[in-house]
Amino acid sequence: MAKIFIGMTAYNGERFINQAINSLVNQNYTDWSMLISDDESKDKTGDICKEWAKKDNRITYHRQKKNIGMFPNFKFVLDSAQGEYFMWAAQDDIWEKDFLKVCVEHLEKNKNLGFAMTTVADADSFGRTLREMPDMRIFCGKPRFMKIARYVLQPEVLGRCNMMYSLFRTDCIKKIWSIYPQRHEWGSDYLFVLAGISRFENIVDKKVLFKKRYGGFSSPKSSQYDRIDVIKKVEYKNPKNHMFPFSIFRNYFRGHMEALKGTSYLPLTAILLVMRLPRAFFIRLKQKFS
Repeated sequence: MAKIFIGMTAYNGERFINQAINSLVNQNYTDWSMLISDDESKDKTGDICKEWAKKDNRITYHRQKKNIGMFPNFKFVLDSAQGEYFMWAAQDDIWEKDFLKVCVEHLEKNKNLGFAMTTVADADSFGRTLREMPDMRIFCGKPRFMKIARYVLQPEVLGRCNMMYSLFRTDCIKKIWSIYPQRHEWGSDYLFVLAGISRFENIVDKKVLFKKRYGGFSSPKSSQYDRIDVIKKVEYKNPKNHMFPFSIFRNYFRGHMEALKGTSYLPLTAILLVMRLPRAFFIRLKQKFS
Protein backbone atom coordinates (compact mmCIF):
# COMPACT_ATOMS: atom_id res chain seq x y z
CA MET A 1 0.00 0.00 0.00
CA ALA A 2 1.39 3.38 -1.00
CA LYS A 3 1.94 6.04 1.66
CA ILE A 4 -0.09 8.66 -0.24
CA PHE A 5 -3.42 8.17 -1.99
CA ILE A 6 -4.20 10.85 -4.59
CA GLY A 7 -7.80 11.24 -5.71
CA MET A 8 -8.07 13.11 -9.01
CA THR A 9 -11.55 14.10 -10.16
CA ALA A 10 -12.01 14.70 -13.87
CA TYR A 11 -14.68 15.94 -16.25
CA ASN A 12 -14.03 17.16 -19.80
CA GLY A 13 -10.49 18.03 -18.83
CA GLU A 14 -8.59 17.20 -22.00
CA ARG A 15 -7.07 20.69 -22.22
CA PHE A 16 -4.94 20.46 -19.06
CA ILE A 17 -5.21 16.97 -17.54
CA ASN A 18 -2.11 15.62 -19.28
CA GLN A 19 0.00 18.38 -17.74
CA ALA A 20 -1.60 17.85 -14.33
CA ILE A 21 -0.90 14.10 -14.31
CA ASN A 22 2.61 14.64 -15.63
CA SER A 23 3.44 17.01 -12.78
CA LEU A 24 2.39 14.35 -10.25
CA VAL A 25 4.20 11.50 -12.02
CA ASN A 26 7.39 13.56 -11.87
CA GLN A 27 7.26 14.22 -8.12
CA ASN A 28 10.51 13.59 -6.26
CA TYR A 29 8.47 11.71 -3.65
CA THR A 30 7.35 8.51 -5.35
CA ASP A 31 5.46 6.44 -2.75
CA TRP A 32 1.96 7.24 -3.95
CA SER A 33 -0.96 5.79 -5.87
CA MET A 34 -3.60 7.72 -7.76
CA LEU A 35 -7.22 7.04 -8.63
CA ILE A 36 -8.63 9.15 -11.46
CA SER A 37 -12.42 9.25 -11.36
CA ASP A 38 -13.82 10.41 -14.68
CA ASP A 39 -17.34 11.80 -14.30
CA GLU A 40 -18.49 10.54 -17.73
CA SER A 41 -16.45 12.99 -19.79
CA LYS A 42 -17.54 13.68 -23.37
CA ASP A 43 -14.09 14.62 -24.68
CA LYS A 44 -10.73 12.83 -24.81
CA THR A 45 -10.14 12.88 -21.05
CA GLY A 46 -10.68 9.13 -20.76
CA ASP A 47 -8.22 8.31 -23.55
CA ILE A 48 -5.51 10.47 -21.96
CA CYS A 49 -6.01 8.89 -18.53
CA LYS A 50 -6.02 5.34 -19.89
CA GLU A 51 -2.66 5.97 -21.57
CA TRP A 52 -1.19 7.18 -18.29
CA ALA A 53 -2.59 4.13 -16.46
CA LYS A 54 -0.83 1.90 -19.00
CA LYS A 55 2.48 3.71 -18.55
CA ASP A 56 2.45 3.99 -14.74
CA ASN A 57 1.07 1.20 -12.56
CA ARG A 58 0.56 3.63 -9.69
CA ILE A 59 -2.36 5.14 -11.64
CA THR A 60 -5.85 3.63 -11.80
CA TYR A 61 -8.55 4.98 -14.09
CA HIS A 62 -12.27 4.69 -13.30
CA ARG A 63 -15.11 6.02 -15.41
CA GLN A 64 -18.42 6.70 -13.71
CA LYS A 65 -21.40 4.98 -15.40
CA LYS A 66 -23.32 8.24 -15.26
CA ASN A 67 -22.49 11.84 -14.39
CA ILE A 68 -22.65 12.08 -10.59
CA GLY A 69 -21.50 15.69 -10.18
CA MET A 70 -18.38 17.37 -8.84
CA PHE A 71 -18.78 16.90 -5.11
CA PRO A 72 -20.09 13.32 -5.21
CA ASN A 73 -17.01 12.62 -7.31
CA PHE A 74 -14.82 14.21 -4.63
CA LYS A 75 -16.47 11.93 -2.09
CA PHE A 76 -16.03 8.89 -4.34
CA VAL A 77 -12.24 9.22 -4.45
CA LEU A 78 -12.09 10.04 -0.74
CA ASP A 79 -14.13 6.94 0.13
CA SER A 80 -11.72 4.90 -2.01
CA ALA A 81 -8.67 6.18 -0.16
CA GLN A 82 -6.11 3.80 1.28
CA GLY A 83 -2.82 4.73 2.87
CA GLU A 84 -1.71 7.10 5.57
CA TYR A 85 -2.10 10.33 3.61
CA PHE A 86 -4.66 11.63 1.12
CA MET A 87 -4.98 14.59 -1.20
CA TRP A 88 -7.44 15.71 -3.84
CA ALA A 89 -6.05 16.66 -7.23
CA ALA A 90 -7.89 18.84 -9.74
CA GLN A 91 -7.55 18.03 -13.41
CA ASP A 92 -6.02 21.38 -14.36
CA ASP A 93 -3.53 22.17 -11.58
CA ILE A 94 0.28 21.92 -11.46
CA TRP A 95 2.47 20.58 -8.65
CA GLU A 96 6.17 21.43 -8.54
CA LYS A 97 8.47 18.43 -8.12
CA ASP A 98 9.00 18.87 -4.38
CA PHE A 99 5.37 19.41 -3.39
CA LEU A 100 4.68 15.93 -1.99
CA LYS A 101 8.17 15.65 -0.50
CA VAL A 102 7.86 18.92 1.44
CA CYS A 103 4.35 18.12 2.72
CA VAL A 104 5.28 14.59 3.79
CA GLU A 105 8.38 15.85 5.60
CA HIS A 106 6.23 18.24 7.65
CA LEU A 107 3.72 15.51 8.53
CA GLU A 108 6.44 13.03 9.44
CA LYS A 109 8.30 15.57 11.56
CA ASN A 110 5.23 16.73 13.52
CA LYS A 111 2.75 13.96 14.29
CA ASN A 112 0.28 16.53 15.65
CA LEU A 113 -0.32 18.02 12.21
CA GLY A 114 -3.57 17.06 10.51
CA PHE A 115 -2.56 18.44 7.12
CA ALA A 116 0.25 20.24 5.33
CA MET A 117 0.28 22.61 2.37
CA THR A 118 2.68 24.91 0.53
CA THR A 119 2.15 28.47 -0.62
CA VAL A 120 -0.12 28.66 -3.67
CA ALA A 121 0.11 30.64 -6.89
CA ASP A 122 -2.58 31.27 -9.51
CA ALA A 123 -1.49 30.22 -12.99
CA ASP A 124 -2.74 31.03 -16.48
CA SER A 125 -3.29 28.51 -19.28
CA PHE A 126 0.45 28.50 -20.01
CA GLY A 127 1.31 27.71 -16.39
CA ARG A 128 2.73 31.17 -15.72
CA THR A 129 2.29 32.71 -12.28
CA LEU A 130 -0.40 35.40 -12.08
CA ARG A 131 -0.20 35.99 -8.32
CA GLU A 132 1.15 34.30 -5.21
CA MET A 133 -0.92 33.81 -2.06
CA PRO A 134 1.43 33.96 0.95
CA ASP A 135 -1.40 35.14 3.24
CA MET A 136 -2.47 31.52 3.64
CA ARG A 137 0.41 31.13 6.09
CA ILE A 138 -1.44 33.15 8.73
CA PHE A 139 -3.72 30.14 9.17
CA CYS A 140 -0.91 27.83 10.32
CA GLY A 141 -0.70 26.28 13.75
CA LYS A 142 -3.01 24.86 16.36
CA PRO A 143 -6.72 25.77 16.44
CA ARG A 144 -7.18 29.00 18.39
CA PHE A 145 -9.48 32.01 18.45
CA MET A 146 -7.14 34.39 16.64
CA LYS A 147 -6.56 31.91 13.82
CA ILE A 148 -10.29 31.36 13.30
CA ALA A 149 -10.99 35.11 13.45
CA ARG A 150 -8.38 35.81 10.78
CA TYR A 151 -9.85 33.14 8.59
CA VAL A 152 -13.45 34.33 8.89
CA LEU A 153 -12.47 37.96 8.28
CA GLN A 154 -10.19 37.37 5.29
CA PRO A 155 -11.69 38.43 1.93
CA GLU A 156 -12.80 35.42 -0.06
CA VAL A 157 -10.62 36.28 -3.09
CA LEU A 158 -7.31 35.85 -1.26
CA GLY A 159 -7.16 32.11 -1.74
CA ARG A 160 -7.88 30.52 1.62
CA CYS A 161 -10.09 27.85 -0.02
CA ASN A 162 -7.02 26.36 -1.74
CA MET A 163 -6.07 24.71 1.53
CA MET A 164 -8.57 21.98 0.66
CA TYR A 165 -5.85 20.69 -1.70
CA SER A 166 -3.44 20.10 1.18
CA LEU A 167 -1.91 16.72 1.94
CA PHE A 168 -4.07 15.33 4.78
CA ARG A 169 -3.77 12.46 7.16
CA THR A 170 -6.47 10.21 5.74
CA ASP A 171 -8.37 9.83 9.00
CA CYS A 172 -8.37 13.62 9.47
CA ILE A 173 -9.83 14.49 6.09
CA LYS A 174 -12.52 11.83 6.45
CA LYS A 175 -13.49 13.35 9.78
CA ILE A 176 -13.60 16.84 8.27
CA TRP A 177 -15.84 15.58 5.46
CA SER A 178 -18.18 13.97 7.99
CA ILE A 179 -18.50 17.35 9.74
CA TYR A 180 -18.88 19.49 6.64
CA PRO A 181 -19.33 17.56 3.36
CA GLN A 182 -18.84 19.85 0.37
CA ARG A 183 -21.81 20.48 -1.92
CA HIS A 184 -23.04 22.93 -4.54
CA GLU A 185 -23.35 25.98 -2.31
CA TRP A 186 -21.46 29.25 -2.49
CA GLY A 187 -18.38 29.07 -0.27
CA SER A 188 -18.49 25.31 0.29
CA ASP A 189 -14.72 24.99 -0.18
CA TYR A 190 -14.05 27.84 2.30
CA LEU A 191 -16.24 26.17 4.89
CA PHE A 192 -14.64 22.75 4.44
CA VAL A 193 -11.26 24.32 5.23
CA LEU A 194 -12.78 26.14 8.23
CA ALA A 195 -13.98 22.80 9.61
CA GLY A 196 -10.41 21.55 9.24
CA ILE A 197 -8.40 24.40 10.75
CA SER A 198 -10.79 24.66 13.70
CA ARG A 199 -10.04 21.06 14.72
CA PHE A 200 -6.57 20.14 13.48
CA GLU A 201 -3.14 21.71 13.60
CA ASN A 202 -1.81 22.51 10.14
CA ILE A 203 1.13 24.11 8.34
CA VAL A 204 1.64 26.04 5.11
CA ASP A 205 5.22 25.94 3.86
CA LYS A 206 6.61 29.21 2.48
CA LYS A 207 7.78 27.55 -0.75
CA VAL A 208 5.50 28.14 -3.75
CA LEU A 209 5.05 24.57 -4.96
CA PHE A 210 1.39 24.43 -6.04
CA LYS A 211 -0.14 26.27 -8.98
CA LYS A 212 -3.90 26.60 -9.11
CA ARG A 213 -5.23 27.16 -12.60
CA TYR A 214 -6.93 30.56 -12.52
CA GLY A 215 -10.68 30.22 -12.89
CA GLY A 216 -10.45 26.46 -12.96
CA PHE A 217 -13.44 24.24 -13.61
CA SER A 218 -15.87 26.83 -12.26
CA SER A 219 -14.79 29.47 -14.82
CA PRO A 220 -13.13 27.68 -17.75
CA LYS A 221 -13.48 30.70 -20.03
CA SER A 222 -11.23 32.79 -17.77
CA SER A 223 -8.15 31.37 -19.50
CA GLN A 224 -9.69 30.91 -22.94
CA TYR A 225 -8.09 34.02 -24.40
CA ASP A 226 -4.68 33.93 -22.68
CA ARG A 227 -1.89 35.10 -24.96
CA ILE A 228 1.68 33.87 -25.02
CA ASP A 229 2.95 37.47 -25.21
CA VAL A 230 0.79 38.81 -22.37
CA ILE A 231 0.63 37.86 -18.70
CA LYS A 232 -2.47 39.23 -17.01
CA LYS A 233 -1.46 39.61 -13.38
CA VAL A 234 -4.26 39.14 -10.84
CA GLU A 235 -4.56 42.12 -8.53
CA TYR A 236 -7.28 43.32 -6.18
CA LYS A 237 -6.99 46.98 -5.19
CA ASN A 238 -9.48 46.54 -2.36
CA PRO A 239 -9.90 42.82 -1.55
CA LYS A 240 -12.49 43.58 1.15
CA ASN A 241 -14.94 44.51 -1.59
CA HIS A 242 -14.69 41.02 -3.08
CA MET A 243 -16.69 39.02 -0.59
CA PHE A 244 -19.75 36.82 -0.18
CA PRO A 245 -22.89 38.07 -2.00
CA PHE A 246 -25.38 39.70 0.34
CA SER A 247 -28.20 37.54 -1.06
CA ILE A 248 -26.64 34.28 0.18
CA PHE A 249 -25.72 35.47 3.67
CA ARG A 250 -28.27 33.27 5.45
CA ASN A 251 -26.94 30.06 3.91
CA TYR A 252 -23.34 31.23 4.30
CA PHE A 253 -23.98 31.91 7.99
CA ARG A 254 -25.56 28.48 8.49
CA GLY A 255 -22.61 26.89 6.74
CA HIS A 256 -20.20 28.47 9.22
CA MET A 257 -22.30 27.21 12.11
CA GLU A 258 -22.29 23.71 10.62
CA ALA A 259 -18.54 23.74 10.02
CA LEU A 260 -17.87 24.85 13.60
CA LYS A 261 -20.46 22.72 15.34
CA GLY A 262 -19.16 21.37 18.64
CA THR A 263 -16.32 23.91 18.87
CA SER A 264 -15.98 26.97 21.08
CA TYR A 265 -15.66 29.28 18.06
CA LEU A 266 -19.38 29.56 17.22
CA PRO A 267 -20.22 32.80 19.13
CA LEU A 268 -17.08 34.57 17.89
CA THR A 269 -17.75 33.58 14.29
CA ALA A 270 -21.40 34.65 14.43
CA ILE A 271 -20.34 38.12 15.62
CA LEU A 272 -17.64 38.45 12.95
CA LEU A 273 -19.99 37.45 10.15
CA VAL A 274 -22.61 39.97 11.25
CA MET A 275 -19.85 42.60 11.32
CA ARG A 276 -19.09 41.83 7.65
CA LEU A 277 -22.72 41.99 6.58
CA PRO A 278 -23.06 45.82 6.13
CA ARG A 279 -20.20 45.88 3.63
CA ALA A 280 -21.86 43.08 1.63
CA PHE A 281 -25.12 45.10 1.67
CA PHE A 282 -23.50 48.31 0.42
CA ILE A 283 -21.61 46.40 -2.29
CA ARG A 284 -24.93 45.00 -3.48
CA LEU A 285 -26.50 48.47 -3.55
CA LYS A 286 -23.55 49.85 -5.50
CA GLN A 287 -23.79 47.06 -8.05
CA LYS A 288 -27.53 47.48 -8.38
CA PHE A 289 -27.43 51.22 -9.06
CA SER A 290 -24.17 51.48 -10.98
